Amino acid sequence: MTDMDKKEHERWGKIFIDDRDWPVYNEQLVKRGEYFLDVEWVRNWGKELQEMNCDKVGHPYQFPDSLIRLQSIWHDKNVPYRMLEGITRQLCIKAQIPEYNDYTTINRRINQLDFHLDIPDGDNLAIFSDGSGFQAINGGEYLREKYGKKNRQWIQVVILGDSKTKEPVSFEVNLIPSSEPESAKRQLKRLLDNKVGVSKFGGDGAFDEIDLWQELQSNKIHPSIKPDENARDDGICRLRNQHVIERNRDGYKQ
Repeated sequence: MTDMDKKEHERWGKIFIDDRDWPVYNEQLVKRGEYFLDVEWVRNWGKELQEMNCDKVGHPYQFPDSLIRLQSIWHDKNVPYRMLEGITRQLCIKAQIPEYNDYTTINRRINQLDFHLDIPDGDNLAIFSDGSGFQAINGGEYLREKYGKKNRQWIQVVILGDSKTKEPVSFEVNLIPSSEPESAKRQLKRLLDNKVGVSKFGGDGAFDEIDLWQELQSNKIHPSIKPDENARDDGICRLRNQHVIERNRDGYKQ
């Protein structure tokens, strides 16, 4: 080992061993770039508009939701609204749709869409949760510097995802950030109320809350949550006490 190799080893630690299942990982990467271009819905353009405009008050819809949902998928892939208008123009030629909508109409209709997440099948769902936040406006740096932290506006997103498919199962968006465990409990309750079979729930140390542990214990859901380093093993939650004892005995990695 050369001096340079020794320095890199000391700096970065152990050498990374790539043990990924490449056929599976490759398929996941390919799936990220899939665009759903099924245009069979064009055949029902008139019928869908007729159903949408039934008993509608005000100006009737000119474009069916099927078109708007397709455009929303493109926009989710970071395609700007003006480019969406250009793509839809070509659909008039390729898919023979009756007409195209401009970018302002696309923007307004996408933001009005009602959507839901498809829950995976089965009664043995293992879900994990995590939360994140991002700024609501880009001009926050100047406002914070001039007026203080009271002008910081953040949007919090807490997601529950399937550990096998890596797909989201539930999510919650909060304009005023709240406790991640509280958000996870609300989402978990909605899943259980809808008869979704959850066998395991996991999260990082932010989810180490007694009420959440007790909720999992009462619903017979196996927890996979990192307890605090100084967690006691004689608390009111028997299940958490057991995990703390095992962690202290075998170590966190084990």
